[in-house]
Amino acid sequence: MSEEILKQKQLFRRFETPVLQMRKEEDAYVLSFPASSETPVERWYGEEVLVHTTKAVRLQRAKGGAMPLLFNHDMDYPIGMVTGAKIEDGRMMVDAKMFGTPRADEVRSMIDGGLRNVSIAYRVNVIEEEQKTGNMRVTDWEPYEVSIVTVPADPTVGIGRGIDTEYDVRMIRSSNSARGAATEEGSMPEEKEGNTAVAESTGEKPAKVSSEGIEAQRKTNSVELEKRRKQSIENLCNINNLDAKYRDMWIGQGLSIDDVSDEILRVLEERGKTNPQSPAKLGLTPKQVERFSLARAIRACADKDWKDAQFELECSREIAKRTNRAPDPLKFLVPFEVLQRLVPVQPMQRNAHGRRDLTVGTVGDGGYLVGTENMGFIEILRNRSVAFQMGVRRLSGLTGNVTVPRQTGAAMPIWLANEVSTATESKQAFTQMSLTPKTVAAYTEISRLLLLQSSPSVEGIVTDDLASVVAIAADLSVLNGSGSAGQPTGIIQTPGIGIVTGTTIDYAKTLEFQTDVAASNIVPVSGGYVTTPLVTAIMMGRVKFANTATPLWDGNIWNGSVCGFPGMSSNQMPSASLLFGDWQEVVVGEWGVLEVEVNPYANFQAGIIGVRAMYSLDVGVRRPFAFSYSSTTT
Repeated sequence: MSEEILKQKQLFRRFETPVLQMRKEEDAYVLSFPASSETPVERWYGEEVLVHTTKAVRLQRAKGGAMPLLFNHDMDYPIGMVTGAKIEDGRMMVDAKMFGTPRADEVRSMIDGGLRNVSIAYRVNVIEEEQKTGNMRVTDWEPYEVSIVTVPADPTVGIGRGIDTEYDVRMIRSSNSARGAATEEGSMPEEKEGNTAVAESTGEKPAKVSSEGIEAQRKTNSVELEKRRKQSIENLCNINNLDAKYRDMWIGQGLSIDDVSDEILRVLEERGKTNPQSPAKLGLTPKQVERFSLARAIRACADKDWKDAQFELECSREIAKRTNRAPDPLKFLVPFEVLQRLVPVQPMQRNAHGRRDLTVGTVGDGGYLVGTENMGFIEILRNRSVAFQMGVRRLSGLTGNVTVPRQTGAAMPIWLANEVSTATESKQAFTQMSLTPKTVAAYTEISRLLLLQSSPSVEGIVTDDLASVVAIAADLSVLNGSGSAGQPTGIIQTPGIGIVTGTTIDYAKTLEFQTDVAASNIVPVSGGYVTTPLVTAIMMGRVKFANTATPLWDGNIWNGSVCGFPGMSSNQMPSASLLFGDWQEVVVGEWGVLEVEVNPYANFQAGIIGVRAMYSLDVGVRRPFAFSYSSTTT
């Protein structure tokens, strides 16, 4: 027997179970399922077998309420907690209670639909080599989390974000094992026919492998990879409610998972443009769309009298019914068709807080309203957002959650040791990018006297104001959303984006952002820089080369050209920050339901009505390494 210390990281193991029971206990759903077994898994050190005995498995975390239940190993969004675990018949049986969150509800519906893939993350402490078989038996290990997963992962590679630091593992080898260590004289054990051995320095040639054996191995590898590819594509189509025609077409075309990700987004984009299926899409005729008055509905809410707004009330109730919302006399919902319609609007004027008070009698406050543009709510929202103008991808009219593979690491070449070595389908690192509705709220104030006007210009200015203040919050969520407290995770807060260090911005430093992105083999389709007005001013005052008049930022303080790419400034960016990337890699989902809440007593004496608009969207970055960022630009 010999003992050595290995450097190891957290491992992952998939378990496909037909036995996943879900029951409701009080107000929570409880899952019971086997999470692991003694099925061998190929690791770099051999066939790994997890020993399932009470002595081998450390269940303190599971029994102590410290083990999370996740979806696709996403530590940021747990869907429940493991409440109990036991070893039974060579398996680890787990009980888990699901949270009452929207994400947990989504996963629960997937389980109802037949999702049965489970994966655990675990830490190995002691490995013992079995003398007869050469299998590596893990006699001391500890599970850290358990996940419901959509696409079965290759168990030989890790996915997700777990404990990524290396730790020591005891490896106990048998001196007479089937694998055979080197003898005391230093000679290698005799190779059996059919194996390939690397020759010693004596010049001896490796043993030959028959061509039939090589071809059989290749066919086996090819069949397994194709099976995994087909299953992954089918799962992605099911999750996103795509027809079987897409599944069959993409499988038949031989598309990779990354290519399918692009195709899914393309289909969802087109669906939103041509035939949005949002529950707020009521099928209104153009005449009915023109009939709907946002100002009239606000006035009806404030007065608590809908006799003059029966049509608006009917539309709101239908959307509420479709979205399972309780009726509220101070709220109403706006049809999707109305959000897209053309209405006259006034160029936006905001105060420092992004809020505008609209009253009659003052030119700057809505007194003399003359329509100068034609835009709908959604277009106003997009045109007021720097991120949207930079070219982010938009998925409109969504009904449910969107899930596509998100690449977190670039592909790397693989060298094969010999003819029978196997290659994985891809060495790219993937996680699941899920878009779920997150609601942004924006507030403005409108005078009761203004709402009494029936001019189309009044309708336009109300729509413009609500869309503009929503756009401010939406822009912030795309650029720098915190990912907590109900906010989406913006580009800057997305793990995996590139970081440029240093402080002084010059031509070489500006180009460093591009080279950082290029190092990940990204060729920007919609590339560009976004920074703050202050950094813009600094770059406008500096030249590319000494004794020349060509500035780093060529243009005005809001828009310009930077090293061959467009640049824009926004006060939504953190101070001293500069961001470059391919903005097409950002996906913004829009669920197309505008909820308007009215406070008739915002300023009782002045007759001012408070209006809060709420709109649902989410942000995802498909390839984080397509962006590079600095927070210390001066």
